[in-house]
Amino acid sequence: MSLFDRMTTSPEAARQYREFCISKKREVWEALIQYSKQAKHIEKVYDMTTVLQRVQQECLVFALDNGIGNPDVHHAAELIFPLSMQKVVIQVLRPYFLSHWANFRLAGYNPIRKIDHGIDLNEDLWTDQKKERNQQYVHDFTAFVNELKTGIVNANRHINAAVSLYIRELAASMVMHEKQAFDNELRCSMLQEYMESLRIWADAMTLQDAYHLVSDQIYKDVFQMLSKNAYEMVAVQFPQKFREIITMKYCLMKTGNYGRDALTKRLIFSVETNLLIASVDTKTILQAYASCVEALREMDSSCVVMHKVCGVIREYLKRRPDTVQQIITYITSSKKNELEKDMSKTVRSAMMDEEELRGVNDDFLPENMECKGWDTWTPNPTDANVGDGAPGRQGVDVFNMLVSVYGSKELFVKEYRNLLAERLSGSDKKDAFFEKRYLDLLKLRFQYSELQHCEVMLRDVMQSQEIDCRCENVRELTPGMIPVSGCVASSHYWPKLEHETTTKELADLYPPSLLAAVAAYEGMYAMNKRDRKMFVYKCVGCMELEIEVDGVKIERTIPNAFAQALLLFLEKEVWTTKEVQERLGITVGNTKKRLNWLVKQGFVNMNPVISSDTWSLTKNAASILPNQPGAPEVADDEDVEPEDNSDMVDALEQYWGYTKNYIANHSPNGEVKAERMHRVYRMFGSPTSAGPSIDHVTAFLQRKVALGLLTCINGSYRVVEEKKKANENPEGQ
Repeated sequence: MSLFDRMTTSPEAARQYREFCISKKREVWEALIQYSKQAKHIEKVYDMTTVLQRVQQECLVFALDNGIGNPDVHHAAELIFPLSMQKVVIQVLRPYFLSHWANFRLAGYNPIRKIDHGIDLNEDLWTDQKKERNQQYVHDFTAFVNELKTGIVNANRHINAAVSLYIRELAASMVMHEKQAFDNELRCSMLQEYMESLRIWADAMTLQDAYHLVSDQIYKDVFQMLSKNAYEMVAVQFPQKFREIITMKYCLMKTGNYGRDALTKRLIFSVETNLLIASVDTKTILQAYASCVEALREMDSSCVVMHKVCGVIREYLKRRPDTVQQIITYITSSKKNELEKDMSKTVRSAMMDEEELRGVNDDFLPENMECKGWDTWTPNPTDANVGDGAPGRQGVDVFNMLVSVYGSKELFVKEYRNLLAERLSGSDKKDAFFEKRYLDLLKLRFQYSELQHCEVMLRDVMQSQEIDCRCENVRELTPGMIPVSGCVASSHYWPKLEHETTTKELADLYPPSLLAAVAAYEGMYAMNKRDRKMFVYKCVGCMELEIEVDGVKIERTIPNAFAQALLLFLEKEVWTTKEVQERLGITVGNTKKRLNWLVKQGFVNMNPVISSDTWSLTKNAASILPNQPGAPEVADDEDVEPEDNSDMVDALEQYWGYTKNYIANHSPNGEVKAERMHRVYRMFGSPTSAGPSIDHVTAFLQRKVALGLLTCINGSYRVVEEKKKANENPEGQ
């Protein structure tokens, strides 16, 4: 028990002691303010420390002389540094601690350290003598801090709050300096360096609690600052802003995912405002969608933000009519190199249909029930979508998320098959080896049976190239023979090729020299495929022609459908539309379409002097346009005759009542794609029957659309409500 504990304080003595302490308050504050102006000099800090020591000694002597006991003797701290004046105390002490920080930085300055990069330090400040003085300042400043923390006259109740505020201000200034010095970018490694230096500084003053009080808030401040430009970082400037994405990830980790929900709402608002608008084309949206997947996956390992933000984009893309074609082109052309790495990863659950996974806890899927990693299992975040399991949510990548826009794997495979057929049959620069490598990558994500048709298509192309090589060898031995390169398509595996129909035979459309070359190709095919028969499409493919006009030779690649019309001018120079139609055996619309295209390309001229329906070969070589990349569309605006599917479509009528209720009650928005109904109908049939195809199901649903019972938006079918139908067709009108 101390001497003060045995003392008892009379009311009169306590009053005198309070008056004495209040009289010393003015002295302490005047000294603090005076020496703060020269706090960069350690001598002035010594003087302030001496003032604190002297006042404390005088208060102790007064207490002993007047019999002041506990707790009254410690009231001096509250009287000199009252809690109500905390803001003033923080303001007055700021020059002292900031001077200490400056000397601390100079004492530890090293150009090799990351934290000191970019600091242009005057050589006069970086000498051994200066460094020694800085180190002495840091060491001797401890006495000043101890006087503020201990004794009966202390500001301990203010110190942690003050130093915490200084640390926050210093962190903010260093972060802004970093962004200005490095192209408005905050690197995670530099943030770690700054925080570590501030922690060491607090340790040097024995004020560790002050650092721990504010470190969490600093990470929150940094995350909120970076979140203001999150849309640009994620959707526009990724991967250029990859390092700032890592910084945000580090802040989320340090703060327990603080601000993740606010970030999600901010991103969704920015996406809906800047991206999901009519003036932005689908390709740009897809690029932003892919960037969001990669960036948000990197930022948030739980993928909660990614699924919520990308889900909004995905739902919007489903309503765009050109989304399906744009996605398949984007995956197989624009981003094929970047996606190749992701496609080599096999994540089965992520490639399941979106509708089949909805509401399923994929933690209980067979492949996720292994005991490995049980000790690292963590529950779903509280802000994750209900029904999302961690394996399915985290095991996705750009390829999976792009395919998920389709809603089913069948639709993606169908579109890929159509695009592959177009590339292999319609392009004169097809790359079968690249397509084979890409198909092998797709096999890692899909079942073999789903891509069997594509496999056969590629095999046909490679076999066709082998036949081309053999025909070329024969041609070298046959002078004057026209070279022919073909693409043999197995009719049961290739999609139906859209082409114009003609009543004429090949002999009526092409010159004898070309017919001889085609016959030689057919013979070579018969030698390699003895049990197969080849049928030549008359209006599919292209032809390389050398045209000589007024002594000038021009080489052009022209689709066969247009080349047939151009070859007619070898027989005579002037033709009418009716003559061309009868000669080619096509419709009037297709005839005008071919002739107008030849006019635009500069091959043919109209003769309005003779007749508005007369066409002649050009005599000006300069009017012929050079070769353009790609082939023009050959298909016209006429409807292609559908296959005879009426019996199978009529058979589906018995399921209309079930179909209507299924679509109306289908979660979450009462929309179903044809592929989904196709899987449902297959369950109704016997295992031995083939059942309806996807084309049958589509025709059946389109029939209901024509009757006004369903609506179809971008491949999704919805039941028309009875009230709505009644409003559209009120009685008495």
